[in-house]
Amino acid sequence: METYRRQIKFCYYKVAKIEINENEQSHVVGKFNLAEWLMSMKSKALVQRNVKLSDCIVNLGEYRFDSETEIYAIRAYKLRDANIPSKLKEGEDATPIPLDPDEYIGEDINFLYDRKRSICMLQQNRMSIGVSRLAEWINQICPMENYKVAFIPISDKFNANRIGDRLVRTFEISFANFEPDNKKGSLAEMIKSVNKYNGTTAKITISVGREKKAELDKVGIVDLINDVQDNPGMINSAKIKLKSDTSYSDDDKPRVEIVDLLENAIHDYIAFDIEKKKPLEFTYAKSRMLEKYNERLEKLDHLCVW
Repeated sequence: METYRRQIKFCYYKVAKIEINENEQSHVVGKFNLAEWLMSMKSKALVQRNVKLSDCIVNLGEYRFDSETEIYAIRAYKLRDANIPSKLKEGEDATPIPLDPDEYIGEDINFLYDRKRSICMLQQNRMSIGVSRLAEWINQICPMENYKVAFIPISDKFNANRIGDRLVRTFEISFANFEPDNKKGSLAEMIKSVNKYNGTTAKITISVGREKKAELDKVGIVDLINDVQDNPGMINSAKIKLKSDTSYSDDDKPRVEIVDLLENAIHDYIAFDIEKKKPLEFTYAKSRMLEKYNERLEKLDHLCVW
């Protein structure tokens, strides 16, 4: 059996019930039990049936429930009948994949729902549905007067204390010309240096180069991190590279982490070994997702405050 490895990103969300007031402003009023949507889909005979949303067609493929953990595993599809790929055999003309009038290409997405915590672990798939369309789907099946369902990212602001004894190898930032809130900080000094040359945008990388055990000044980097977090709307990107100060032999390579200072949403990557010419198998996906979710559970419990 020939396989290939695919890295898939998963993000974590609170599944919330929000109230919409007369001014179209909203606030969270509590948890929404996603099981209500699944039960409504089942009672209305909509499982494995096509549902039309505002700009796409979706299909709830299957779901499974573990009564011990109260976790649902769900697979859904976004359907399309445009931009159809072709089959190609060496020495022959390419032929479009044939579709009957009632057939579509299905782009799948897998997610977990923890009923006890109202937390969703959702696959990020560019071609399938995202959280906005998933919320639209749920609100369409489970309409509530003056209320809606929303997926709220579970975030964890990077704390400079998490650097610990690791080496700060690189700091990279890009920004547009603006006035920072703290006009005397490290970031302000950077911007002044760009303004000096009449620059309007800049991308700056500060690095120690190839010297193995060198690191940037931690006090200065912490100041920069604080400045970045005080001006998040003004900065295009900001990342630091951290390296554990361990043995540098070939058999014991140091662990490297790249931290996106503006990407506060909790997320994980899972590497799947998938058989070629076949989709990711649902039972296999569920098993790996549950494994990763359980690894994250303590942190999610700490961050997911209702």
